[in-house]
Amino acid sequence: MTAFPARFLFGSATSSHQVEGGNHHNDWWDWEARPGAIADGERSGDAAGWWAGRAEEDLARAAALGQNAHRMSLEWSRLEPEPGRFDRAAFDRYRAILDAARALGLEVALTLNHFTLPSWAAKLGGWTHPNLPALFEGFADRAARELGDRVALWATLNEPSVLAWMAYAGDRWPPGEKRLPSAFVAMRHMLEAHARGYEAVHRVLPHAEVGLVLNMPWFVPADPSRRLDRVAASLQDWAFSGAMLHALRHGELRFPLSWTRRRAPSLAGRLDWVGLNYYGRFDVRFDPRAAGSAFGRHVQEPTVKTEHNDWGRPSPEGMVAQLERLAALGVPLYVTENGMFDPDDTRRPRYLVEHVEALERAIARGLDVRGYFVWSLVDNFEWAEGWSTPFGLYALDRASGARTPRRSAEVYAAICRAREVPTALRTARAD
Repeated sequence: MTAFPARFLFGSATSSHQVEGGNHHNDWWDWEARPGAIADGERSGDAAGWWAGRAEEDLARAAALGQNAHRMSLEWSRLEPEPGRFDRAAFDRYRAILDAARALGLEVALTLNHFTLPSWAAKLGGWTHPNLPALFEGFADRAARELGDRVALWATLNEPSVLAWMAYAGDRWPPGEKRLPSAFVAMRHMLEAHARGYEAVHRVLPHAEVGLVLNMPWFVPADPSRRLDRVAASLQDWAFSGAMLHALRHGELRFPLSWTRRRAPSLAGRLDWVGLNYYGRFDVRFDPRAAGSAFGRHVQEPTVKTEHNDWGRPSPEGMVAQLERLAALGVPLYVTENGMFDPDDTRRPRYLVEHVEALERAIARGLDVRGYFVWSLVDNFEWAEGWSTPFGLYALDRASGARTPRRSAEVYAAICRAREVPTALRTARAD
């Protein structure tokens, strides 16, 4: 007997800039042109060709694998290329993609904003500009009016903490300010934008389900017996996850190593569901030289990393631990991204099996988890890593556009069709 509810969503995920191609009017397109900005020296270019017509083909591939859902996002810069001017042809293209998904039996979880900003919004100052939440509210309102008859499950923002630390506290993503105060301001404005976006969608679509997607790695002390390791792990967790959860529960944004406290009463009750993006665990060792990382460096082995980025050590129990934390918010849960960078696809099949098994246990323990989305459906442009970190169930040949299913696609298809981890996959993992 399966542990998954009858209407549980098994899907995969993409985001607009990473698969569409040709997003000339957003901040990432400009950022990619900077020498050294992208690890492999590449640009998003035509990406996976979704805007040019390949979206429908890839969604058909997802459905053929037994998936019944897909998570995707809208590109704000396409839909509102200038403040207050909306592009009807762009909305028509999204309508065609959503119609194709529906015809294939795929329920779409639609994210309004997945990192990128229109160039005009970036020039204002991005998420540090006080008017951006109101501008986002206007965009959310228009998107709900144009696409609401095709979508029931909405997310306002993807991973606000990641964007705050990578783009405002750090310099790997645009605008690359490398100023901690800017990260605090951006985080506050993104939370306000979530609340405003939530209200905008519900004004148009009272019965819509509107949520927020959080990235929550599992930070643990490298040596639990060492107090300083415990402190460093706690600080990193608070900066990345704890501050956001506290704000969503209590309407107050607090930052580590700071007296900054900002009331955010508008957040109260503005959450119908929450999504967890989870990749792995970080073992944190105290290091006084790592002041920019809350005095902790990551020492987990084995780990999944590149020269510039570290996704952590695969840890299914960490995913369950983070779902348990999110359950305290009192709303349904979705795993909105889970996957691993694995060019040879030798470890990803086991990774998927172990994480779905962990999800079975979580649901059996009473957690209200309603969906699981693999990152990602097809290889895509992975931000500052470029094309060097393939996450796709399908490998993409960028020269020809050909898609080739990896073994992990077959493994995930078996799970989706059985709506559980088949015995053969459990046995193979144990061997």
